[in-house]
Amino acid sequence: MAASKSKAGQDKYEAYFAVPIPGDLVYMHNVLLTFANAIPDSCHPYCVSAKHPSFDGGAVSEARQAFLRAFVEERLGRLADYEYRGWINGQLPFVTPRELQIWRLRQFVQFVWFWNIPDDEDLAMIFNLTKRRAANLAADFIARFRKTVIYPVALRRLYHLINESQPTSDQPAQHPKNPAKGYVYRLPARRLIDAAQNLVDDIRTELPSKKMAAPYLWDRDLNYMWIDIVAVDVIKTHEDLRKRLYAMYKIPNA
Repeated sequence: MAASKSKAGQDKYEAYFAVPIPGDLVYMHNVLLTFANAIPDSCHPYCVSAKHPSFDGGAVSEARQAFLRAFVEERLGRLADYEYRGWINGQLPFVTPRELQIWRLRQFVQFVWFWNIPDDEDLAMIFNLTKRRAANLAADFIARFRKTVIYPVALRRLYHLINESQPTSDQPAQHPKNPAKGYVYRLPARRLIDAAQNLVDDIRTELPSKKMAAPYLWDRDLNYMWIDIVAVDVIKTHEDLRKRLYAMYKIPNA
């Protein structure tokens, strides 16, 4: 016997019915802005999107922000699609929510922030965490990817910073706790101070005759770094060492 149906052709018992897909969610303005603010200025020319296929170096602040927001929105959409397709295919076997957070942070760091890691406050907002939990997430991520992802890129950016930019003053500044003197540079990202300390450790290992103090944050609010004049000289003049370090710490693959 045929199933009883209403005049409209629908099951009168309402056992089967259409299930519409939820409408698209719109990214919150402050979320896109937080993502955009973590992109290094020198990488802005690479932030093209379907909406803005070319970069205008002379754009005013509002136009630049719109350009970056379009890039972030497009990248986040593509990453979300990539993640879901990989999960459906069984190619991304996340074991715990924590593993998923670390994996997502890895995608954001590489494909949205051009290997930069935002401050804990921004991570807390993006991942809906407390600042303490965001700091722990960043620490776990750095511990896992320090040698393969973070340091190889940071190493190159430190070489670029020391060789292509000028210190805040031509006069060396005295270290507060020992006789060492150094120059003060403005860091594009505060977390680069850890990479600078690792670089000095590498210089000490490769050139044991060179004595130098460890870099430190000269001014936390302004992201000023103090670095020993001996380290600056090595970074500027020892090309063989740079090539050895670059060969040792290769740029990560996609």
